Amino acid sequence: MTELCLNDNCYNSVHQITKTLEFLSHADKYIEDAKKAGDSEAEKVWNTIKADRQKHAEMLKGLIVAEVKNDKF
Repeated sequence: MTELCLNDNCYNSVHQITKTLEFLSHADKYIEDAKKAGDSEAEKVWNTIKADRQKHAEMLKGLIVAEVKNDKF
C-alpha cells in the first residue's frame, strides 16, 4: 500500500487558503464594528484588506486546481 502525503508546496497552499478563508469569515464583522464605531478609516482599511484577501483566495484556489489537474497534488 502506497502512503500519499502532501509535499511542502501543496501543504503550504492548503494551509494558506484555509487561513485566508478563515479571515474572510470574520471580515464582515470587523467592517461592521468599524461602522458602529463611526471609524470610516478603519472601515476603509478592513474593506481593502478583505478585497485583497479575496483575490489571494482566488489565486490560491487556481494554484490548487492546477496542481490537482497536473497530478502534483
